[in-house]
Amino acid sequence: MQMKYVLSFLTLYRERNISRASAKLFITQQGLSRQIQMLEEEMGAVLFERSKLGASPTEVCEAVYPHFQKMYDEYEKSISVIDSFRKKDRTCITVAFAQGLSNSGSPEFIFDYQKLHPEINIEIVENTQAECIRKLLDGEIDVAFLVNPIDKSMFNTITLGEGYMYAAMHKTHPFAEGNEPIDFSLLDGENIITGSTQNALRGMFDYFCELTGIHPYVIVSSNYSLDYVNAMTENIGIATVTSSMALRIVNPDIRIHRLITPEPGYVYCCTPRSAVPDKEISALLRFVKRHFELEPIPTLENCP
Repeated sequence: MQMKYVLSFLTLYRERNISRASAKLFITQQGLSRQIQMLEEEMGAVLFERSKLGASPTEVCEAVYPHFQKMYDEYEKSISVIDSFRKKDRTCITVAFAQGLSNSGSPEFIFDYQKLHPEINIEIVENTQAECIRKLLDGEIDVAFLVNPIDKSMFNTITLGEGYMYAAMHKTHPFAEGNEPIDFSLLDGENIITGSTQNALRGMFDYFCELTGIHPYVIVSSNYSLDYVNAMTENIGIATVTSSMALRIVNPDIRIHRLITPEPGYVYCCTPRSAVPDKEISALLRFVKRHFELEPIPTLENCP
């Protein structure tokens, strides 16, 4: 029995909804359904009754839930013990990316460092920004890549890049005319397509809304928001995208404008201020800083 199936079971049990559960697990609805089906086949029992209203636990499901929860809790404790031993061996560095950053920019530079230093084992994880911050402060990870807003008083930070947020919309949208940037405040009351609430870049969008005092209507909140843009055949709203996402828009009917936000978007490489980086982590930080100096984060303005 694979533990990822157990986690899927526990999440669906709590959410009672395939869509919400798959969003929390960062997998597709089809993928979650397939995992639950395989678990049911392994157990020889139906665990959930599916309907248009959601997924309701069966009597068997209710009976096995506490055992699965205990199983998963013990699994996490085991992983924690293993991690603690690995932390003693400084050849292991755990690097975390806030959810959404790896989709907006390639983490290949970490693999390049690994190739240069085969004696160091680099583990890459992805969590929500809040979870990255918690694990960084608790010493569960060594380095985290985050975006604003963060409390910089808690971290040693290297600012890796300053970027823009863009608005992508169908050519029939009133804002689509011309090429001038759009003030972020004009999104007030607009229908918005953006990332899920677990996405760090969605957190930045919400932060800018708070700074500007505006209240857009989020009509699509998905990790696959770019798919909606590429499939757009009429004016349904404005999608907020990064430069990396904008470069992957292939729909010829989409117009892209830079947004004038209350402050730029920043990407940071962070370590806890309370911890002094050892020589291996310090060497990684120097490599990361140098990499982004030589290969800045692309914007639409500096791409051919």
